[in-house]
Amino acid sequence: MAVLLCATRLDAQQYFGMNQVQYKHFDWQVIETEHYLVHYYPEERVLAMQAARMAERSYARLSKIMDHQFREKKPIILFASRSEFGQNNITGDLGEGTSGVTEYSRDRLILPFTGDLGSFEHVLAHEMVHEFQYDIFSRGKAGANVQSLNQIDPPLWFIEGMAEYLSGGPGHTLTASWLRDAAVNGNVPTLEQMTERPDKYFPYRYGQAFWEYVGERWGDAAIGEILQNSTTLGVARAFQRQLGLTLHELSDEWREAVNAKYLPQAAVLDRPRSFAEPLLTEKKSGGQIFLAPSLSSDGNRIAFLSNGNEKRGELFIDLWLADAHTGKRIKRLVQSTTNPNFEELRLLYSQSSFSNDGRTLAFTAQREGKDVLYLMDVATANVRARLDLPVDAVWSPVWSPDDKQIAFSGSHGGISDLYIVNADGKGLRQLTNDLYGDLQPAWSPDGRRIAFATDRGPETDLSLLKFSKWRIAVMDAQTGAIEVLPGQGGLNLNPQWSPDGRELAFISDRTGIPNVFLYDFAARQHYQITNVLGGISAITEYSPAISWARGADRMAFTYFEKGDYTVWAFDNPRGLKKTAFQPTGTNLAAGLVPTTPAVPQTGFDSLTLRPRAGEPTSTYRAPAGSRQSSVLPAQESVADIPASVAAMNADPVYGLPDTTRFKEHPYHVAFHPDYIADPSIGYTPSYGTFAGGTAFVFSDLLGNHQLAVAGNVYG
Repeated sequence: MAVLLCATRLDAQQYFGMNQVQYKHFDWQVIETEHYLVHYYPEERVLAMQAARMAERSYARLSKIMDHQFREKKPIILFASRSEFGQNNITGDLGEGTSGVTEYSRDRLILPFTGDLGSFEHVLAHEMVHEFQYDIFSRGKAGANVQSLNQIDPPLWFIEGMAEYLSGGPGHTLTASWLRDAAVNGNVPTLEQMTERPDKYFPYRYGQAFWEYVGERWGDAAIGEILQNSTTLGVARAFQRQLGLTLHELSDEWREAVNAKYLPQAAVLDRPRSFAEPLLTEKKSGGQIFLAPSLSSDGNRIAFLSNGNEKRGELFIDLWLADAHTGKRIKRLVQSTTNPNFEELRLLYSQSSFSNDGRTLAFTAQREGKDVLYLMDVATANVRARLDLPVDAVWSPVWSPDDKQIAFSGSHGGISDLYIVNADGKGLRQLTNDLYGDLQPAWSPDGRRIAFATDRGPETDLSLLKFSKWRIAVMDAQTGAIEVLPGQGGLNLNPQWSPDGRELAFISDRTGIPNVFLYDFAARQHYQITNVLGGISAITEYSPAISWARGADRMAFTYFEKGDYTVWAFDNPRGLKKTAFQPTGTNLAAGLVPTTPAVPQTGFDSLTLRPRAGEPTSTYRAPAGSRQSSVLPAQESVADIPASVAAMNADPVYGLPDTTRFKEHPYHVAFHPDYIADPSIGYTPSYGTFAGGTAFVFSDLLGNHQLAVAGNVYG
């Protein structure tokens, strides 16, 4: 018998000529909870403990909806940043658009921290839905997922739409924008079209909307029943058994509900052409998608991210410069992906910034496994400075009025904070240092204040992992004092100062549609200055989408219409300011089916808990709800919470675990078979001999070690 044994460890020097490079050694540790093995490295331990709490809370919610329990603990592998996530040895770097991965052959959930705990929990719960799906498909047998998926063959809208709805819940404004746009343009897809053309009908958005309709009409528990039945009946028959409708009938009813809700809204909403002009479009600028607009101070030039012209081979998202009046492209400033200095541009959560003299552009890109802040000469497209800062991620740099400093959002260990650095790379100063998310800083014209988006505020309770919708806050640049603007509703982000600093523009979805709002500091009032049909937004709800030129009083914004993202512009934004905004109580992103609000649950002992200042607490899962370590369990019996996504998401204490039962230990390498070759055998009658052989490939959980074994037998 001849045996070939080969063991490998994957390190950076071994990757010459290969795409996957690991620049950093990770000292892996494990937090062991009731249902998960959470893998992390020391600098992200603080957030890893919060992620472990989130995982158990999401497990309690999802297991109730799915009516399913795991038989074994599932691995979660955490990275502190997007760049470090790209160094994983399981999937490799899947690009900026991938926020997390569930690798179904080994039931591994792999994801980076996003800079704020609320959006991270959404991604974590989304991937956990996939773990439940795969576990149900394979009947709890790890490794049987691939064969089970091939047999059931669920469409992407079924899989991804379910994950989006069960993780995020109803009333998602971006999803509503997609539905409204499709309805107005006569393009609401059938389920059959969604199945056949997931490239055309985005399964995350349309699939989420479809499952929300099912949950509203038949109850969220029906979703778990349909999933369970699909393993034996297939997708179509599972729906018919549970809902009494064929997929064709269900598709028609859903489309009718979408049109009935969103078509009437077109009469009371504006098209952007009523107050703005198209600036960056395929016809004018040659690209197909336009993101993160940034106007120069004089309003004459605009930097943006776009994939350029496909006919010219401009396939990747690059950084471009165009005339801010005609939209005509001037030049490509950065060609990403193929340039080792710009491995990946940060296109989801960041935008570039012109210096006030218009000569230099600040932007961020990944280089050698971490984010770097670049300062580029706009005229020559040459890099003036590359600021390699001691942080893992960098987003949305913005110049001070005197062009001597740059403020930005950065993260270390997965936690986002605000920083200031001198334009020469010296004098780095951290402005915030806490577990709150702090993104998209904007420097006031007088240099005394910095506005930013944050989840801090009275609605956030980190001890209960309860997170506020994002709010606009203003920091005193000298003292560090922070004020959250009053009267905010919905999600608010991307602050931009007026030229005189008296008002602040930002995007808010408080009406159910992302629009531009103004805050007047003197009047302490909010004003809605746009009321558009499609939504002023980009790829995610946290993506920057507006820019206000200080010297020209001109605003550019990204607009969603007919499935495309284009950029529009208009002068004198404050000219659209009318009466102060008054909430109407109507949310244009509300569900398709009128529903009765869930009855508030009473009797949960933890609902009245508030930790005393400075007192460390743990939250325990109790027979009815949860309690903190300083509070004795309630004695009275309590009704259980309903199997409702909205109800469970609204109750932060439901399913929170007892963290004192978590165990921590170092990661230990253990090999598991990844691949077994089909055995071969042969027999020679003339000589009475036979021969055979096979091969095995093993790896550890993190993909850092591989073992290949091949054997041949002759006789």
